[in-house]
Amino acid sequence: MNAHTEQPPVAAVEHFVQVTDALTWHRAASGFSGAVVWRGHDTTGAPRVALKGWPQGIAVERVGQVHLWMSRAVHLPFVPKVLASTRGASAVLADGRVWDACQWKSGAPSAVPTADTVRAACEAVARLHLRWPAVAERRPCRGVAARLDILTDHRALIENWNRALPPVHPELDLLLRQAAREVARVADSATLALRPWAAWPLAQQPCVRDLRGEHVLFEGDRVSGIIDYGAMAVDHPAVDLARLLDDYSAMDRTLFAVGLDAYRDAGAPLDVPDEFVRLLARTGAVCSLLGWLVRFFVRREPVLRPAATAVRLGELLSRVERFEPL
Repeated sequence: MNAHTEQPPVAAVEHFVQVTDALTWHRAASGFSGAVVWRGHDTTGAPRVALKGWPQGIAVERVGQVHLWMSRAVHLPFVPKVLASTRGASAVLADGRVWDACQWKSGAPSAVPTADTVRAACEAVARLHLRWPAVAERRPCRGVAARLDILTDHRALIENWNRALPPVHPELDLLLRQAAREVARVADSATLALRPWAAWPLAQQPCVRDLRGEHVLFEGDRVSGIIDYGAMAVDHPAVDLARLLDDYSAMDRTLFAVGLDAYRDAGAPLDVPDEFVRLLARTGAVCSLLGWLVRFFVRREPVLRPAATAVRLGELLSRVERFEPL
């Protein structure tokens, strides 16, 4: 039995005993990164602490860097506070992975984004980005490089996958065949569209880099939390906006412009044309589909959550299928 199915590791709970004492633990919904999250409730039943086991292989030093970035924005009401032990350490190795504890942020993602919720989300992202100053050196966008890497590294396989794929799971096989077909249809044009930006020097700063709609929480029309900083790295802010606005505007493309305008109106600099952000969004969806093919047919990862994976694949396909070659 997986040691994480019943209770979080004792060593992790005890490390943060000053904030975890008397809490009861409930397993929180997890994404696809391999992280494990427990929600700690106080005696009134209110959630107070998020105890996170980072994906296996992530080093304590990496988690510490993320904590440093988060601490620079902790005065913002929607950024979770990183909690430390009595010895001052904000991360501990237990049960084969690094664990940390953060303030639990209540709220729910916007189920049907509107202009108001998109505006509020992008204003919050602008406030967050403004807390993370730019690094001195302008560099090419890491998000562009990552997209080109996956497209070119697997170019020879894309056509093979488009012709035939071995079965993986009954809930996923049809979706994966559709994914292979769509990736093959737009991969070359996506590569060509990205290449002019590959060496373009742009401003760089810490970015969330996995800023999905599900990671922005609302209570009413107010942003109550921006969560999951596990993918943070130095990049261009357009990467965050592209990921978020692609989620929000999948069914209403006018929301993309609303979000960009709100971000700029909140005072955050955006030194690229809107079309570059749109390019990152469209190619990001293509590369996400390709990433699932790589998971199952190159890395041979097991299917752990078929229903949730099917939902994610369906969402990505609904976007990419509407794309004309870039």
